[in-house]
Amino acid sequence: MAGRKPDLNSNVHYLPGSGQVTSKQIADAAELKPVMLASAGAVWDRLAPEMMSLNRLKPHFVDAFAEYCYLLARIAETRKFLIENGETYVAETRNGRQIKSRPEVAQLNDDWRKLARLTSCFGLTPSDEKSLVSSIQGNLVDEFAEFK
Repeated sequence: MAGRKPDLNSNVHYLPGSGQVTSKQIADAAELKPVMLASAGAVWDRLAPEMMSLNRLKPHFVDAFAEYCYLLARIAETRKFLIENGETYVAETRNGRQIKSRPEVAQLNDDWRKLARLTSCFGLTPSDEKSLVSSIQGNLVDEFAEFK
């Protein structure tokens, strides 16, 4: 294709959220908070107000976001355990001494896969956030087109 490539950054307007968390959003996040473990609750308290400001935490998303917080807390606890105890252990079997992987390593891998899926659902990676914003802008352009 001939010609200069378009500058996509010049016409991008980030619509959802102001980027600043308000006290109302903090209160709304606290009101939506379900009963959860203290470690998962700490993750909720840290992330939920920001998710409210980005308009990504709505009442019908609470359960999925609570699971996201639980997974983050569980991954942190599992990593702490593995740092303290190592990722392998030595087992004496009838075949002699064997080095085996701890079950917590498999659990960490499984939790990481679940977390990656939920992270993309909430648009918490740069590429996912970009696709969320562009899909919102695409919908907005289509909605305004019918008023012309």
